[in-house]
Amino acid sequence: VVESRGGIMDSIQRFSNLPTYLPASYHICNADVFFFLKEANQDIMRNSSLQSRVDSFFIYKAKLPPVLNVTYGPFSVEQAVPLDLMLTSASFGFTNKFTFNWKLKSHIIDSSIYSNKPKIQTLFYIAGKDWDDYNSAESLPCVKMFAFLESREVVASCRLTGHLGLCVAELELSPSWFSSPPPLVSEETASLEGITVELFYKIYTADGECSPEDAKWENNIHAGQDNEQKALPAMERIGSIIVYPNQDKLKQSSLRLDENVVIRLPLNPVREGDVVTFHVSLADDSLADQFVLRIRTAPGVKIMDIRVSDADQWGVQEETDSARSTATITCMHNDPNPESR
Repeated sequence: VVESRGGIMDSIQRFSNLPTYLPASYHICNADVFFFLKEANQDIMRNSSLQSRVDSFFIYKAKLPPVLNVTYGPFSVEQAVPLDLMLTSASFGFTNKFTFNWKLKSHIIDSSIYSNKPKIQTLFYIAGKDWDDYNSAESLPCVKMFAFLESREVVASCRLTGHLGLCVAELELSPSWFSSPPPLVSEETASLEGITVELFYKIYTADGECSPEDAKWENNIHAGQDNEQKALPAMERIGSIIVYPNQDKLKQSSLRLDENVVIRLPLNPVREGDVVTFHVSLADDSLADQFVLRIRTAPGVKIMDIRVSDADQWGVQEETDSARSTATITCMHNDPNPESR
């Protein structure tokens, strides 16, 4: 820029110290709540161009497909926001029943069960629905829960209902699943660590009642036959549960401390107030006549009692502190017969 005053030429060039930018304005249509975002440490040169401009926005609540409108001077253009950019489930497409960021949440009620009571329960509920427009007469979707163990499968369904949009899917595993472990699970693993059952779910619409445990559905999955429900989206994983042997006949886990001493303990879950018994014995190949066992418990755990299974064969001396949190046990073998160990 050149200026002339009183015949004296000032050849100092004057430039703005602010970057140029495209002065376009944005507006979001069909969205109840939305926010335009700006990075806390955004580079000032990021939009220093008259050719393009990049901005971020977050659509928090919308029941119709949001539309982005951009205006630049006398020009205006708009485009619908692609559904795949929205945090939503595509199970129902566009609907006025669900906001676009709604999600189906799941919670396994008990992640550890026993083969004599193999009942699985999962709570499903909706997060993100526009409950201000809730109509008790409207029909919410159904949820079908799948339980898989290798090639074995069982299903159950429930319909989301009520003002909170929740339901509990409940199924019972077949006893034949536990008469023998699945092909890839050894009998020892099944008895000590339990058997893992994977849980998945699908959402589907239904005019009437949700279908119960449905053998026809299962057969179509395995046989690949055509079915109107086959085109639904892929299953979503819920999680897994552990099925332990009969609680009354639960086998014990063995922990070998060294070449002589073996400790056996039950695998069933321990809750506050429970009494747990640990069995201490010598290994089958041990020739030891005496050993010393030192015990230190975790916080909140106390040593209730120390008992000898056969006082004629083993003599035991114990020292326990007043808090009953530590103990030293000296065991001496009285019977010289090695088989009695």
